[in-house]
Amino acid sequence: SLFSKVERFPEREAHIVWLEPEGLDSDWVYPNGISSAFPPDVQLRLVRSMVGLEGATILKPAYDVEYDYVDPTCLRRTLEVSTVEGLFLAGQIIGTTGYEEAAALGLVAGANAALSCSRGPPLTVGRHQGYIGVLVDDLVTRGTTEPYRMFTSRAEWRLMLRADNADARLTPLGAACGLVGERRLERLREKQAAMQRGLRALRGFALPNAEWAAAGFGVKPNGELRTAEQMLHVPRAELCDVEAAMAAAPHGWRKACPEGASLLPLPSLGREAMEIEVKYSNYLERQAREVARLEEHAMASIPRHTDYAALPCLSKEEVEKLTATQPATLSEAGAIPGITPKALFYIYNHLRQAGGSSRREEGGAAEEEVPEPLRHHFPGASDASDASGAEPVAEGL
Repeated sequence: SLFSKVERFPEREAHIVWLEPEGLDSDWVYPNGISSAFPPDVQLRLVRSMVGLEGATILKPAYDVEYDYVDPTCLRRTLEVSTVEGLFLAGQIIGTTGYEEAAALGLVAGANAALSCSRGPPLTVGRHQGYIGVLVDDLVTRGTTEPYRMFTSRAEWRLMLRADNADARLTPLGAACGLVGERRLERLREKQAAMQRGLRALRGFALPNAEWAAAGFGVKPNGELRTAEQMLHVPRAELCDVEAAMAAAPHGWRKACPEGASLLPLPSLGREAMEIEVKYSNYLERQAREVARLEEHAMASIPRHTDYAALPCLSKEEVEKLTATQPATLSEAGAIPGITPKALFYIYNHLRQAGGSSRREEGGAAEEEVPEPLRHHFPGASDASDASGAEPVAEGL
């Protein structure tokens, strides 16, 4: 609500309100950003205080709905009440709002209710595996004091959480719990095989930059050889254009790729996922390493009286909670409500730099390998890119 935003961010001098037309044939406009339960006359004064809305009228005043809910921090990650075996909760009763949130939580709770009866392994989704994992983790570790919505900005690893790789991320989890049949598993295998075939083609074809430039790609026209895979890293290079250039230059096939032109046309199955994973492989590998580092160094010690305010990437709220709690390890820091995995990664980087324990400092130019469990996100991943300097993630209101 507008009231809670003013209360939480009193230092801000402005607030954005989005005017959203209700339809092409309607003059109704929804002012997104001023949800409230103020008296109608106050709401009218508020609306008319905005430039351009001085003569507006309110057709439907805003309102609040008050209801009781169960504090979600009493739940396990399976959404089972920790003190009541066999009782699983989902949706509005644990503080969320929205159809999608209720559906996602209902899936997790329903699956785990059935699995608990059959003594099967529980269904849990990690924050780096799906937005469902972010949703559940936020609720059970941090709770909520207002109706919770699943904004994409809440996910620290959202480069991994894409529509094109949802099957690769979640199908194996569903299969392990008996929620996915053999037919869907086989379809995933077919897609992954098609992606590998496409990657073989992209890696097995190379031309001098001069020929790539002549084909319209933004590279310097010199004699440096560049593979089709590397061309996808060039700004504004599209897979369809790279494929057309490959078809027009059969002499570009390398001896290491005996299949050659038989690999064309590139498979349509998994095509979008392959293009994305090749184009953004450096960023995807970086996030994979961030996740693996947090898991590997969960018990890393944090010196007492660490000056968290000196870490510019931490929010004011995170600094206050960490300073007050003084966690002894990264694991303890992660258990503090409101401390995100991204914040833990910044703390880890601070500890590494302060202690001189990084692999680069110890071993010179050693490269870090992409962890095997995360390779399914990008089967074409190489093992060389710098994982430092990750961008801060803005939290949604």
